[in-house]
Amino acid sequence: MYERIVVGTDLSRTAHIATARAAHLAERLDADLVLVHAGDDPSGDLDGLASEYGAQAIAQRGNPAEVLIDQAREPDDLLVVGSVGMSGPRRFLLGNVPNKVSHHAQTDLLIVKTDKPSDTKGTDYKNVLVGTDGSPTAMRAVEAGVAFSKAVGAGITIVTAYQPPTEDELAHMKASPDDPFSQWDAPREAESTPQEFRWRIPGAAQAQDVLERATDRASELGVTAEVRAVEGHAAEQLLSIAEEEDFDVIIVGSVGMTGHKRFMLGNVPHHVSHHSPVDVLILRTA
Repeated sequence: MYERIVVGTDLSRTAHIATARAAHLAERLDADLVLVHAGDDPSGDLDGLASEYGAQAIAQRGNPAEVLIDQAREPDDLLVVGSVGMSGPRRFLLGNVPNKVSHHAQTDLLIVKTDKPSDTKGTDYKNVLVGTDGSPTAMRAVEAGVAFSKAVGAGITIVTAYQPPTEDELAHMKASPDDPFSQWDAPREAESTPQEFRWRIPGAAQAQDVLERATDRASELGVTAEVRAVEGHAAEQLLSIAEEEDFDVIIVGSVGMTGHKRFMLGNVPHHVSHHSPVDVLILRTA
């Protein structure tokens, strides 16, 4: 699935957690492992760590986020970073490495949960949670998520959240000359439907339709997936399920991670990446 796994490290304790996870994935997926450090390595710690994992070591001066992004640009690369700085006030610091990488990475990105003591060395992902809204990009994320779960030998659960419009939202939409609410059951690509509602699923029936397509696609790839339709905000539902049901990683598509849309309240991949209690794999679907 991946030919190279590129992991950033500042040689800190938390960075070692992400490195251990990347090394195990590289072994599991038979991929090359590359350790990247933004700066010099006068003490030889980077080379020593790379030798321990049978990895290539790259020490390059420059902005840490930019150095990492520059080293992972091929379609078959997976970029791995630790999560420290993804939540709390530190995520707003200019140049925060995992935050900046999450918005500008050119490849799939794995954010490893490193703000709590953990030992990921030698452990597999056992339970994978994938979110989809049925959009073309989200369905590509389903396909990639199914392939990932199959490659690592994990079970997979695909979740679609639906959220009926509130009375205020209905009133707002009815006030439009085009009355986009009347088009909500029309093809999702309808140009006159407001962007903030275009992929939001208003009811359980539509959610089940999305899940049927996801189930069919998983079956075509040789995987039996558990599927679930839940009511509520998509990001909040994914986070809640992951925490309460002992999932190891959440998989979402990257649409909305770049440009002005990343600042929209409720943007799913952005919200999940900053608040997840577990690892997050953001698949490049833009």
